[in-house]
Amino acid sequence: MQAAIAYIPTVVRGLREQLRRLRDEVGMRKVVVTNLHPMGCTPMFTRQLNYSGCDQAANAGSDQHNAALRSVLAGLDPANRTFLLLDLHTPFTALVDDDHRPSSSDASSRNDETKGRFPVRLRPCCESFSAGGYCGQQDDAGKKQYTLCDDPEQHFYWDDVHPTQAAWAAVADTFTPAIHDFLST
Repeated sequence: MQAAIAYIPTVVRGLREQLRRLRDEVGMRKVVVTNLHPMGCTPMFTRQLNYSGCDQAANAGSDQHNAALRSVLAGLDPANRTFLLLDLHTPFTALVDDDHRPSSSDASSRNDETKGRFPVRLRPCCESFSAGGYCGQQDDAGKKQYTLCDDPEQHFYWDDVHPTQAAWAAVADTFTPAIHDFLST
């Protein structure tokens, strides 16, 4: 994890250069840029914790990347006319991370909608029999090396890193208005 975190400045510098190029050389007038969701809440990391919680060290890496990305966008586009930072981190966190989900006393939260939306938040619907395996894997005889849940709508994650269709729909509901506003200006 430390190696990935050490690479963040290089990644963000590359993003800054490519965003500048899109604006200045290609002439893009509107660009939507996504930040990182809480990576430590993906089953790739939660499996090591028996799906009982998010890996906070991995989430710290996502937070560090997102802070650097916000800084880059502020420098490139202080008025937010060309670039929209599409926040994936906040809705993902609200839906999957018990340590950071809004409390019931937070009247401004979407707590009622998010708290029970996905009863299975940290375990994937499609789970490999082995830690090094993958969803859809078969042995040499064609026997499945994974299990599938009965109801993907109850799961936030489909496999080790990808949200289910229901999860993406829930997340998209939170940022669709921001995209419409950005594109209409």
